[in-house]
Amino acid sequence: MIKKIILLSAFLLLLFSCGTREDETDNEQYVGVWTWVSTTGGTDNVNQTPANTGITRTMTLTAESLYTIKENGEVVSEGTYYLGLGVTNTDHLEKLFLNLSNDPHLIVESINTTDLYLGEDVNNGYKYHYNK
Repeated sequence: MIKKIILLSAFLLLLFSCGTREDETDNEQYVGVWTWVSTTGGTDNVNQTPANTGITRTMTLTAESLYTIKENGEVVSEGTYYLGLGVTNTDHLEKLFLNLSNDPHLIVESINTTDLYLGEDVNNGYKYHYNK
């Protein structure tokens, strides 16, 4: 009887401790206006910022899955977006992508309440840092 209770407890613990993969593709934490901080990397090892380029860039992501990218206040790209899991071309691992309808798809390196780090899915690709 005790063995059955222990097995049932272990099963319930496993069942309720597993999160869903839907959490990874929920766009709630992405919604808002993101301000470009820097672009680094590439074959030319760039380190671009608003200060050294004179460019201010924002990326707005809406709850309705629309995006707008502006440079110095002018719209340079807009369309729809979605978050999805995919296998990278570089290390062949499953990662979360920010898929923009009119721009390259970007790997979500990390996100928190104030910072978003994106990367290109190519060898020696650029890394992008945005903040809210």
